[in-house]
Amino acid sequence: MKIITLSKLKETIKPYTATLVGDIFDLFNIEHLRYLRECSKVGRPLVVIVQSDKTARIRLGFNRPIIGERHRAEIIAAFEFVDFVLILEKPSDYEKYLRIIKPRNYVYPKGIMRHRKYTARLITEKFPNIKIFFLENNLHRYTTDFFAKRILARRNYSKIKNPIIRRLYFIADNSKAAIGKISALITFSGKIVAESDNIESKNMHAEHIVIEKAKSQQIDLRKAKLYILIPPCKLCAQEILKNKITQIYYLHPYGNDDGIKFLRKHGINVKRIKYDLK
Repeated sequence: MKIITLSKLKETIKPYTATLVGDIFDLFNIEHLRYLRECSKVGRPLVVIVQSDKTARIRLGFNRPIIGERHRAEIIAAFEFVDFVLILEKPSDYEKYLRIIKPRNYVYPKGIMRHRKYTARLITEKFPNIKIFFLENNLHRYTTDFFAKRILARRNYSKIKNPIIRRLYFIADNSKAAIGKISALITFSGKIVAESDNIESKNMHAEHIVIEKAKSQQIDLRKAKLYILIPPCKLCAQEILKNKITQIYYLHPYGNDDGIKFLRKHGINVKRIKYDLK
């Protein structure tokens, strides 16, 4: 197992052979990956120190880390170019770790260099056999603010002129489904009479649900129109055929078109609404 205790690591590696690097590594992303890969090029074995949850909370704020220390360590340990991972309880323990591990190289990300150069000088004075490296990085490119803004961003519905398309997107965007945020609606005489998203608790796709809703209102489905965000699956296509819906429209191509092929084979009109996803 790559996630290791300090005492076990001391028994495993020889003095002045390892490359040591540390950080919090919360919300692990591509820039963390690139940085660690560059660290591995400085020298192997690569030992990565992961800051504890307590330390992350002090440094980054009360709502951090998003990902717990053990999970962060497991993510980093999964990379081939990482040889060992330690979870550091106290940031002040770095000196203790340097004394016990005796790395050949100690890597810093370039940042506020005045402070880091001062710290590096102190380390060099205490541990003259350890070489300090400062690596270029973009570790702060993807901050929690960046992720929060992306997650909380809302579609500008006012730019969508087609009311059917606007409603399909709105339903899908507000879906509680963990996966498959798909929407469907049925119109009759030019009015929306049923709408839904996928409901995972019922194990039902949106198409199936809107058909049931329309049937409960005694809607003549032979004269209705079904609009779907993506083409129906084969199972939903069978439900559409059974209920004699003959006008089906979908917004975005998706999958292998089994549902479309099935419906067209039975003479049912399936058309795509042309709209570019922005």
